Amino acid sequence: ILAVFNLIPIPPLDGSKVLYACLPDRILYKFIPYERYFILIVLALMWVGVLSYPINFIANYIYNGIMWLTGLPFSFL
Repeated sequence: ILAVFNLIPIPPLDGSKVLYACLPDRILYKFIPYERYFILIVLALMWVGVLSYPINFIANYIYNGIMWLTGLPFSFL
């Protein structure tokens, strides 16, 4: 679940670096002054519980993919 959370494209998470690389410069420069506030928004959304379902939904697909690739049940991972 931590890996999925870290890929959310909000600073200071790693997904924001990927997002910044894809954005045009004129849009990127609009995001930079507000960069420090995005993590507060994410933490507030997590505290309220808004992000729990999307993160768990994506993490389930990752877990199922690992189980399919390895052929092992989760108790052995």
